[in-house]
Amino acid sequence: MAEFETAARPYAKAFFELALETGSLDAWQQGLNAAAAIAADPDMRTFLDSPDALPREIGEVFLSVLEKAGASEDSNFTNAIRLLAENSRLAALPAVAAQFALLKQEADGSIEVRVVSAQALSDEQQARIADSMAKRLGKQVSLSAEVDESLIAGAIITAGDLVIDGSASGRIEKLVNAVNR
Repeated sequence: MAEFETAARPYAKAFFELALETGSLDAWQQGLNAAAAIAADPDMRTFLDSPDALPREIGEVFLSVLEKAGASEDSNFTNAIRLLAENSRLAALPAVAAQFALLKQEADGSIEVRVVSAQALSDEQQARIADSMAKRLGKQVSLSAEVDESLIAGAIITAGDLVIDGSASGRIEKLVNAVNR
């Protein structure tokens, strides 16, 4: 998916601006999430990568699958999907949906914060981290926590482009790099 990040940004931004202008951010987010799930399906990926099908045909098949999934019937949304198909960018839909969600969160004044820790965090620890990050970022925080024992101790906190590595493995890596210079 990383190869689609650069291509996804301008599409997500344009789609976000159109959805904001028409007051349909939530509908677009739902539609993009549905389209992203369809585009990520292995059978659909095979079809999208098919050299035998024309982009217009791929777009129409994709739209028919999307319609059956109950996605938005908004003409702007449908035209956006057609645009992605014509530019052979339907496979980038998961990245477009993720970028759109980030833009929507920023507009809403909220942010997703991901905490990966060496041990499970208590509810109190999660609340303290969420409060601290809300104060630091000036946004409403939605926190998700995971456990990765390979960190040895500590945690890594990610919020958008901000990464705070307070893990023991991260500190060891920094020490090794400093010694090897």
